[in-house]
Amino acid sequence: MGFDLYGVKPKIKEGSVKPERPDWDNCTEAERDEYFSAKDKFESENKGYYFRNNVWWWRPLASYVIEHTKVITDEKKIQGFSYNDGVEISAEEAEQIAKQLYYLLQSGHTKQHEKKYMSGYKKAKLNNIKIQKEMDAFQKAMDKKHKKDIAPKDYPKADYDKWNAIYKKLDTSGNYPFNIDNVKQFAEFAEQSGGFTIC
Repeated sequence: MGFDLYGVKPKIKEGSVKPERPDWDNCTEAERDEYFSAKDKFESENKGYYFRNNVWWWRPLASYVIEHTKVITDEKKIQGFSYNDGVEISAEEAEQIAKQLYYLLQSGHTKQHEKKYMSGYKKAKLNNIKIQKEMDAFQKAMDKKHKKDIAPKDYPKADYDKWNAIYKKLDTSGNYPFNIDNVKQFAEFAEQSGGFTIC
């Protein structure tokens, strides 16, 4: 799962032309490659056209934008940062988000946030490695006990409760990294987007 953000009225570099999508059913592999190459070039030249993060990268970035820029205050728009339902952020809001992010980057706030956040992320990752080993050992014991490969959902209740107690020790924050470069790229997108939709 990912989050695709599209500029509403992005700034387009003079002479930059968006490639036309070929007919997938009647084009060669070379034509497809040419299209994707031209598309990548167009998007790299026009930073406000498109921005994408997978769910793991997007959630910490979205939280940082909401919490620290204070630009988005409408509850529906705040929720829209967590869903692929096409919420639209206005040009004025996008510009203010960019300004606030550039300030946070320049002031060192984003770097400090990254350091603190990633310290917790690394601890969670180490914890999850340990818990995963515990879960794997428990799974192996269950396969042996029941003399077949058995999924946790099919365990007898007492065994499922034990497995679930182990599973609950996983720390989901170990799945969501935060990176200053991602913030920079998003700030640039917001600045040049002319407003954007989150899909």
